[in-house]
Amino acid sequence: MAAITSGGSVLDITSIVSQLVAVERQQTQQPLVTKEAAQTAKLSAFGQIKGVLSSLQTAVDALGKDGLFGGVKTTVNGKGFTATAKAGAAVGNHAIEVFQTAKEQRIATDPTTSFVPAGAGSLSIQFGTVNEGGTFEGDPERMASLEFSGGTLAELRDAINGDSTLGIKATIVNNGRADQLVLTGSATGENMAFKLTGADGLADLSYDPGTAAPASQLHSVQAAQSARLKVDGIEITRGKNSIDDVIDGITLTLNDEPEGDATSLKGTLTVTTDNEQARKAVDAFIKAYNDVNDTLKSLTAYDVKTKTGSTLTGDSTVRNIQTTLRNALNDALGGLGNIRSLAEIGIGTGATTDKETGQVTVDGKLSLDSAKFEAALSNPDKDVAAFFAGKDGVQGLAATFSERLTGLLDDKRGVIANRTSSIDDTIQSLQEKYERTEERIQLLETRYRLEFSRLDTLLAGMSQTSTYLTQQLANLPKISSSSSR
Repeated sequence: MAAITSGGSVLDITSIVSQLVAVERQQTQQPLVTKEAAQTAKLSAFGQIKGVLSSLQTAVDALGKDGLFGGVKTTVNGKGFTATAKAGAAVGNHAIEVFQTAKEQRIATDPTTSFVPAGAGSLSIQFGTVNEGGTFEGDPERMASLEFSGGTLAELRDAINGDSTLGIKATIVNNGRADQLVLTGSATGENMAFKLTGADGLADLSYDPGTAAPASQLHSVQAAQSARLKVDGIEITRGKNSIDDVIDGITLTLNDEPEGDATSLKGTLTVTTDNEQARKAVDAFIKAYNDVNDTLKSLTAYDVKTKTGSTLTGDSTVRNIQTTLRNALNDALGGLGNIRSLAEIGIGTGATTDKETGQVTVDGKLSLDSAKFEAALSNPDKDVAAFFAGKDGVQGLAATFSERLTGLLDDKRGVIANRTSSIDDTIQSLQEKYERTEERIQLLETRYRLEFSRLDTLLAGMSQTSTYLTQQLANLPKISSSSSR
């Protein structure tokens, strides 16, 4: 018979109820937890797929950028200039000779005495050219003016710099003896010389660049001049140092000029084919595609020996993605010259051979035949740039492939978005079922405690009765013995 505990309870109600509730949870809630974990794993797996597909789209879009194919590079041997080239520039050699760089006019006030505005005044600026005779020829169409209300030198500087229409900039330079006002033209070129006409408080700022000894506090620091150079023996004059209209597709930047007895700086410019950027972009595309292939393969793998699948084994959405990618690779492109597929320029799917059986299996991964790719780039009849970037209104591979990826990745209507939305709904449904089950288990636990408490009370009473009867029965022989006397 069960022993009575110190508290008068016969049953360990807490332990019994806990075990019954645990069994109930195992039977009703654990399957829900297992299903939710599986759905969460699928959600994470599609997150992985979306990540690698996004990287692939970035690599695909890069293939469609202008100037990627047919690239050229420049090599400069000599001094005085640098050069850059756009895609399509003709390869070849050019002789460059720099006589002078383009400069802006710069003038400054007396270096021995700090300049102080005499008060309010006006300043007119006219732009023009100093001719060979030393006379300034101003352009009436290029004039500006400043009205100064008076103040300090710093205030005059700020007033000039605050008006972008003036065409000049002002700085204050302390040379150790005086504060000099320095005025500099905003643009280079011999036609950007400027004449100043000051009135009233700014009368001392009058300056004529064509006068040898200007009657003002200003003197020339640097005359306005244009760049002068020879390109392949042809003399060139330009008003700036960045020159992009002499050699088609080439930008020359003059950065130095002769000093001392030297009359020019000579150099050579070599323009050669540069396929490095194109090769890097293609390599990046192949890697991104193979990363997608490996990810899909890993998430859908099935182990025949253990008969276990992966997170997305048999998932129809993944099969849809795989089909979309294969179609994007294999679709022929018309109207873009002599290339219709990636295989024609050396990009194809690889294969593995079983060492024991010799069976060849296509693994779906891309590889590059470098020799074939370089040959295609060097062949003008192939027009690799058009194949990837498109031409004459016809989309190239980059645009068509990217559109297919958008159909997979679109956050609202994409294949992955629809699938993950369905998974989210399933997870939400499982969580709601779990919550309802939890409410039911809590009610069941309360009922168990009540019923076992009643049973415990009943058993406790029966135990006390049993004890009483046992005691009474134990006294029966004594009662009988007393009666016989």
